[in-house]
Formats: sequence, structure tokens, C-alpha cells
Amino acid sequence: MAPVVKLERSRMSVVGLDLAGVESRPTGLCILKGLMAETLLVYTNEEIVSKTEESKPKIIAIDAPLSLPAERKSIEQRTRVHLRECDKELLRRGIKFFPVTLRP
Repeated sequence: MAPVVKLERSRMSVVGLDLAGVESRPTGLCILKGLMAETLLVYTNEEIVSKTEESKPKIIAIDAPLSLPAERKSIEQRTRVHLRECDKELLRRGIKFFPVTLRP
């Protein structure tokens, strides 16, 4: 029989958000407390803020693009330019992702 390994269960809270950008579509929210994860969908800014504040997180991670490629003036603009400098660095490091200009 394998020995039992006890993991320290930190009560530190971490929140992860995958923002939808509009209140008509759901935002994904994950609250990690120790080894437990709670996931939920929220719609309004008030729900996002309320659920986040309730968990009293030490860290909040937000998955949302904060900029466009330098050559793009808007997300609707149709060009062959899709990558920001940070995207190019992720690719150099072997990290795969969806470009911010990828349409739903």
C-alpha cells in the first residue's frame, strides 16, 4: 500500500476571471480556496465584483486582452495583422493561445 501524503490545505483565496465583455454573455469565474475550486457564471459587473470581494482573494487573474496589435485601430478592422508583441513572445516560448483578433 502506498504511503498517504498529507497536503497542506492553504486557505488562501485566488480568483480567476474570463471576461465576456458584455453583460448579455456569461463571464466565467473560478474561486480557488486551498485545493477546492468553485466555478460559476456571472453576467453583470456587480455580480463579478460582489463574488470576487466575497472570496477575499490574495490574487486576481483576469483573462482579457487590454490592447490590440499596434497596426490595428479596432477589433472590427480587417487586416492580416493579428499578433501583439506579447503574443509573439508567447509563441517563442511555445505557448499556444487564441489571438485577440480571432472572431467568435
